[in-house]
Amino acid sequence: MWATTDEPEPRVGTFLVPGGSPGVEITGRWDQLGLRASGSHDVTFRDVEVPYEHVIGLGPYGPDAEQDNRAGASLHLPLAALYLGVARAAQSFFHTFAHARVPANLGHPVARTERFRRTAGEIEVLLAAAEQLVFDGAARVDTAHPSYTPERALGARVLADRHGVRAVELAVRLLGNPGLARGNPLERHFRDIQCAPVHAPQEDIALLALGTKALNP
Repeated sequence: MWATTDEPEPRVGTFLVPGGSPGVEITGRWDQLGLRASGSHDVTFRDVEVPYEHVIGLGPYGPDAEQDNRAGASLHLPLAALYLGVARAAQSFFHTFAHARVPANLGHPVARTERFRRTAGEIEVLLAAAEQLVFDGAARVDTAHPSYTPERALGARVLADRHGVRAVELAVRLLGNPGLARGNPLERHFRDIQCAPVHAPQEDIALLALGTKALNP
């Protein structure tokens, strides 16, 4: 977590706090539009002791203080994978629906129609392209490749969010009203993917960071 010390001259930094530490309390009830099963409740810290070795990048308190981005960077690829997983689940149901749906006036599954096949192709291109960035990034992180920076992970997250949202939107649009029925798995995937654009850091902040880095190598 990002916090300020209570010293006479306060400092700010990132603190690694084990979830089972005395004084850590879950205080809020997670009840969002999407990702309801994630259990992302509010947490209160009351007099929690944090060892000094669990503190990253303490710096002077003030408007110029900057958070050490290594902690945030470690989440970019897993979050990208999370939302791509939601989109892949939506794609799977889209395929199942396309093969099972046989309109009376058509006489065969809608999967055979050009409209469904074209959309299926677009969804696959969107997700496969984003996955390549995420998988390549994960492989580089595993080998501690020096060329892979937090900014690259953040860029993969931006693209994964964009492509995941677009892919699920395409599936819902083609299914029409059945895609928004509460008992339909696609309705849940549609709700879950809405969390991607609002999950910090949001796209405008991410692009600002990426652009600043690009213009100031």
